[in-house]
Amino acid sequence: MYDRLVTYVEKNGGQMFTNLSEYEYTHLIPNWVKDNSNHVKTKWTIDLTDKSIIKLLEEFNGSVTIKDFVKSRKYEWDDAFYIPDVSDTKNALRVIHNFINRQGSELIGGLVIRDFIELKNIGRHLKSHTPIFEEYRVFYIGNEPLVVINYWNDRKINLSTEDKKVIMNAPKEVKAKFYTIDFARKSNGKLVIMEMGDGQVSGLQGFDEQKFYDLLWENLPESRA
Repeated sequence: MYDRLVTYVEKNGGQMFTNLSEYEYTHLIPNWVKDNSNHVKTKWTIDLTDKSIIKLLEEFNGSVTIKDFVKSRKYEWDDAFYIPDVSDTKNALRVIHNFINRQGSELIGGLVIRDFIELKNIGRHLKSHTPIFEEYRVFYIGNEPLVVINYWNDRKINLSTEDKKVIMNAPKEVKAKFYTIDFARKSNGKLVIMEMGDGQVSGLQGFDEQKFYDLLWENLPESRA
């Protein structure tokens, strides 16, 4: 669909700020995970047979989480997201089959398996009752942070000097102009990259829309040409 959008805009004399390759780089997890070392161990397969899935599981120990190349079903924590022990193949396949079946035609790319790391727990989601962790979503224009958002609430953001260094250094290898990086705090206090996304399709998580678009306008001189 994005390819079609780019084609339409260009045929009508316009130009997308984010081209197709940039969109796919940040939107699909295998693309960006290869270029950044400060993230959770991540492996993937487009072969969804049990044989291929079991082979992929064997690259991990202990607990993992699953998603496709874009989305997870983390609000279905025990049924379609979290696998407490990869050595329990029967349960692992149950969770993975649930995920694949429930994603259905919306499954993108294939299956992604990621290490489950201990994060700083800050409570449970009000609706799904799944655990939530200290996380921050940062919108970037080029290599510069545009805004830092507390992912789960609007509390004041208190970032250490080390946190700020991590946020500033994270986008060095990113091949896009407008994107997000989601950071989570590990139980040892350090930030780790959890997700990356295209800035056009990443939610504001309650951040004031008008303030966001004002900041965006101020930092997009191309839009005034």
